[in-house]
Amino acid sequence: MAGATGGKGKLAKNLVKYGVRYGPLAVEAIKHGREPAQQAVQAALAKRTARKKALEHALTVRDGSLLKVIKDGQAIFFVFSGDAIVTTYPPVPANTYPELLRHADLDKRDPAAVLAARKPKLIPTLRRR
Repeated sequence: MAGATGGKGKLAKNLVKYGVRYGPLAVEAIKHGREPAQQAVQAALAKRTARKKALEHALTVRDGSLLKVIKDGQAIFFVFSGDAIVTTYPPVPANTYPELLRHADLDKRDPAAVLAARKPKLIPTLRRR
């Protein structure tokens, strides 16, 4: 009978986890209507996806690191191998790299191994009972 409550506990844990993560977006959706909320949700998911892909790529290259640059309200993640730019997520044309990095501090790049070892900030830690 121990397994009978395990499913309910896991469901409750997932509800709390996703409620904390996506609750603010749902509130904005209710306040401002459907279409702007869909765009906000899609933008948030695109940002998370871009960061995740960039981190996965940076872990596969030698001396991989990430640099986040904001351009027109959109986060662009640069993947570096040592001091060389490998690619960006989301993809941008290579001829715009100098413009995007003109005012960026390259010393603020985060090593990929350090980022992968971090725990997510928004997920609450739930104790098992």
